[in-house]
Amino acid sequence: MKKIIIGILIFIEVILIALIIVLSLYKKGLLFDAPIPDVKEIYVDGQNYVNIYFEKLENGITDKIYFLYKKDPKTPDVNSKDWKLVAGNTAKYLLDDDYYCFFKNEDNVINQVEETELLGRLTSFSLNKNHIYLAIDDTYTPTLTYDVVGVINEKPYWYSDDESVATVDQYGKIYGVNKGKTKVHVKLSGRNIYLDVLVTDVIVKRPKKYNPDKTYLPCKKYNKEENDLIDKIFKERIKDAGYKTRAGVVEAARFYALEFPYQLQYFNENGRLTGNGVDGEGRYYHKGFYLDKSRFSNITKSANGPQIWGCNMYSWPIHKYIPNGLDCSGFVSWILYNGGFDPGDIGAGVTGGKKDYTDVGKRTVLTKKVEKSGKIKVGDLLSSGGPGGGHVAIIVGIDKKKYYTAESLWNYPNVGIREYTKEKFVKKFYYIMFMDEFYKKDGNITNMWY
Repeated sequence: MKKIIIGILIFIEVILIALIIVLSLYKKGLLFDAPIPDVKEIYVDGQNYVNIYFEKLENGITDKIYFLYKKDPKTPDVNSKDWKLVAGNTAKYLLDDDYYCFFKNEDNVINQVEETELLGRLTSFSLNKNHIYLAIDDTYTPTLTYDVVGVINEKPYWYSDDESVATVDQYGKIYGVNKGKTKVHVKLSGRNIYLDVLVTDVIVKRPKKYNPDKTYLPCKKYNKEENDLIDKIFKERIKDAGYKTRAGVVEAARFYALEFPYQLQYFNENGRLTGNGVDGEGRYYHKGFYLDKSRFSNITKSANGPQIWGCNMYSWPIHKYIPNGLDCSGFVSWILYNGGFDPGDIGAGVTGGKKDYTDVGKRTVLTKKVEKSGKIKVGDLLSSGGPGGGHVAIIVGIDKKKYYTAESLWNYPNVGIREYTKEKFVKKFYYIMFMDEFYKKDGNITNMWY
């Protein structure tokens, strides 16, 4: 019996020694490769760090785990100096350009953690605007720009704080509903940015076709606050088109004719033609609209004013009271000045010896050949009547069949946009002033306003 017990003990001892030898060889990679523990959880924390959590093997046969992260999926060299020892049971690294992660054990067995390829974060997230002005029933789609490292499996989410003022669809298109203020937000990957939206009735939705029968501006229609708001929107529209560019000038004319709800009447001026320096009476050589008496501080000299647009004032050339507005050269002067150019408060026609609008650009007789040359652009000036003629206009639209000009005409009498077929266009205007050298830059120019 004693011999049997001794035999059993010796057998157990041999088994234990053999097991120790096997485990030693296993750990040293001399028998077969030691395993790498399984990844249990991967997440990106609030500081944009990737956290890879795993459980160590209970038998403790794997003592050390190393990890390496890089920006390409190629398996790294086992001897790379970039391998880092895992502390505890969590590998952690910043999700930047590097989102391919690899593990190796002390036996240099390498595994790729493929789940990290599906991780991502925003590196930039911005809108082209921080505020917008909208007319009721008008729309605007801001430009959203963002860059992503890795993969983000979600789309931008848009919403409005107050949908009774403005709504927004899933693509970011904002709709003006009623007067008021709200914020429109866009969220993505835990980040939220917004723009302020002001919906107002001091402007109207820009139509595709100009309405020549728009209501004339009533006297004292706007107060100072409303005048200030119109000027802010006016300035913003010109800035978007390009201040001190051809497009900025064209936008000044388009905004007045298309988004301002009313039209001005032609006013036979009391100023420049007399040489008396009178301001604001058929001419208004200042930034913004002349709609409230607070603008009287801009007026340098008066004859029968000061009087804002739309209110009656005596016009000495025709010897009667009519609503204050702009004459033809006064309108073009105001457009150019608000678009960022200061040619001087000059007149129309060929005056001989004095600077006029036929001297501002490259004056060319308008013929059928010139019309078909392809050189005519929106923003070019026009003069009718030939030498000694006294009318000036500016081109604000061109399509396949027509030219559209912004001008103030005494025989309508109003200040707005006119349409001309190509035949009538050549017959109506004697000169065209090509303005490339004057403007220098085109800005965000478009042939039409829609």
